[in-house]
Amino acid sequence: METTLAFLAVVVSASLVITRLGPFLSLVLASIAFGLLTGMGVLMLEYISAGLSRIFSSLALVVFCGALLAEYLRRTEGLERIVFDLRKLTTKIHIVSGAAGYLISLPAMCSITAYMILEPVVKGLAEKAGSDGRRSLFMTAACSIISFNLIYPSPVMISLSSGLSAEPSDLLRQSIPISLILFILCYLLMSYMFPEAERQGEQSTSPQMNSARAWTPLIFPVGMMLLGGVNPTVAVFARPDMALLMGALLCLWLERGMAQEMVHAASRRSGVILLDLCGAGAFGYVIAESSLAGEIYQLGQFLPALLLPFFLSALLQLAIGSRVVSAAVSCQVLAGYPLPSVTLALLIASGAFMLPYVTDPYFWLIKRSTGASMRQMVRGYTLPLSLLGVASFLLAALSSLIWPQI
Repeated sequence: METTLAFLAVVVSASLVITRLGPFLSLVLASIAFGLLTGMGVLMLEYISAGLSRIFSSLALVVFCGALLAEYLRRTEGLERIVFDLRKLTTKIHIVSGAAGYLISLPAMCSITAYMILEPVVKGLAEKAGSDGRRSLFMTAACSIISFNLIYPSPVMISLSSGLSAEPSDLLRQSIPISLILFILCYLLMSYMFPEAERQGEQSTSPQMNSARAWTPLIFPVGMMLLGGVNPTVAVFARPDMALLMGALLCLWLERGMAQEMVHAASRRSGVILLDLCGAGAFGYVIAESSLAGEIYQLGQFLPALLLPFFLSALLQLAIGSRVVSAAVSCQVLAGYPLPSVTLALLIASGAFMLPYVTDPYFWLIKRSTGASMRQMVRGYTLPLSLLGVASFLLAALSSLIWPQI
């Protein structure tokens, strides 16, 4: 119980200083404070270093390549072409914004990167349509997290699949329908929270870049992963980092004249993202090495079997602010838990939607880009995602009954 109280005290303290010091430094200081309060001693520094290095080693290439893909789309008319193609399916700007976030988050392997590259395009679309750009950006952010949390091979799902020995095909069979339902619910939630008369606005002119050149860098990594999964001779390309690296190199080849500038810009952008993620990783690893998870596990024994993984993941998400780290730590704590691996993975992923607040780097990125107040951020980001998390939990529980696992 003492560890739990220390955890709550550190989370409250971090929430008070994170607005001034930023996520990385605040989370490192929170790691130190938590280690001191729980009596870890000198081991605390080893845990912090291990947490930093584990996140960097697992996500550095993924985030950098995603940022490079983003830079390619930003410097060319790729994004405009992708959004133009999506607008052929519907004239509703907010659906287009959400669909772009959902789709771009997959090859970018990072919901934050997807938002960063889509922000100027979404703002431009909303302005042309005379619509609320803030609502469109909230929609983009929420939908990028839907696919990031639920669709393999996102870093969240890779962590869950490998940590729980869940087959990717089984995960996809259940997670894709859940994610599409959440997409619809997200649109309805945003429409309710930010009511406005949806206008069709101006019809955009067709970008000069053709669809093949715009879509290929996004589709190519997915194709490489599928090829690596079915052909053992190129199995190395089934790894998301290798597939994304191939996609990034393709972008550099397509825009050879701007290759150096693109690499420099991607390095700067990915560095900021990685620092925040590494800070969350340090805090998460210190928590994982403490008795906190065990105490939460014991406190949750009175909960139904389906509720405890969701509850644990939600608490970790509130504390750590990183969906990847929350999923990885939950896997460590719940090893051997008496539920089918796919069901357990979906319950943990559902918890990763919950309570995104000041420890979440994405929260601050959206706040800066939209100019929203803290109250507006809770209304447009924290609350909708938490409601989607509850809906995902209910759908995952229902899915476990429809597709029982052995």
